Amino acid sequence: MISNASSASRRMNISDAIREMAPTAVLVRVYPKRQGVTLLFESDFYQMLIDHQVEGRVACLIRQEFGAAADWRRAHDFYLPSGALYLTPEPYQNGYVPEDDRSFGIALARRIAISDGTE
Repeated sequence: MISNASSASRRMNISDAIREMAPTAVLVRVYPKRQGVTLLFESDFYQMLIDHQVEGRVACLIRQEFGAAADWRRAHDFYLPSGALYLTPEPYQNGYVPEDDRSFGIALARRIAISDGTE
């Protein structure tokens, strides 16, 4: 029971920390550092326009949380409601543009890790 409580707490901590910086965020797309871009999306699939420094802090938080679980040379999507990290669809796939399939491109086959350390 204790491990379940702590894993739920960790998931809420990263999502809550992001929501403190961007209250309406639902999905964060973290691109490789060389691109220097992080995009945040709201539940209506629209990109949030926020300060570049906030984008950087959010990306850093996600990279720290998932560390070596992801290949950060590729883009990844962090879905706040579930605390899961997904490999971003390629530009030619459904989901690359979040409103394409109305699922943000979130697919079990693309899931890399969950912030509680599973997978």
